[in-house]
Amino acid sequence: MSRLPINLRMLIFAPNPRLKLDNNDKVGEHASGMNILLIGPRGCGKTTIGNLLAARWSRPFVDLDDLTLSRFSESSISAAWQAHGETAWRSAELAALHTALSNDHQIIALGGGTPMIDQARRLIENLRQTRSALAIYLRCSADILSARLRSTPGDRPSLTGSHFIDEVPAVLKAREPTYLEIADIVYDVGLESAEDVAEGVAETVPGNS
Repeated sequence: MSRLPINLRMLIFAPNPRLKLDNNDKVGEHASGMNILLIGPRGCGKTTIGNLLAARWSRPFVDLDDLTLSRFSESSISAAWQAHGETAWRSAELAALHTALSNDHQIIALGGGTPMIDQARRLIENLRQTRSALAIYLRCSADILSARLRSTPGDRPSLTGSHFIDEVPAVLKAREPTYLEIADIVYDVGLESAEDVAEGVAETVPGNS
């Protein structure tokens, strides 16, 4: 295993060391060739930023929601959830994740709930430990997420039974500890444009041409 650059700020989480960086740190050449996994809640920009990074680095882009939906006959995620329920969606999502991870050197935007699937989380952790994947959490406040979702609702079924915008704070509160736990990099998106975020991530993760 190659040695990590000595300037990286390491935080230790028992039982294994995990690499954590803020927007001003860099990862280095060990990330080249890895699958880059973008994680975070709805509205944080995973798909848009993922496409920008894929174009910048000449890598394939995979949207896990799209890959999961392709396993159903319905044309939308909301319709698939209504017809089959969340359990069937999560099962298909896990299978889609395995399919996506059968290749490397990709940018993969995970679904907001993907890391909450136990088997998916363990798979991601194993890939991180073997330096086969790098997980980047695109962190965004509940207020900003809600504003974005009001502006661009998209195809988003309710996760709790409440309106999908009203549930944002509660869902984020429940999921963020897991995002933080499995993230190698936490990038605070804030009010930056997708282009600026992609540029910032690219500067943090060099060596990906």
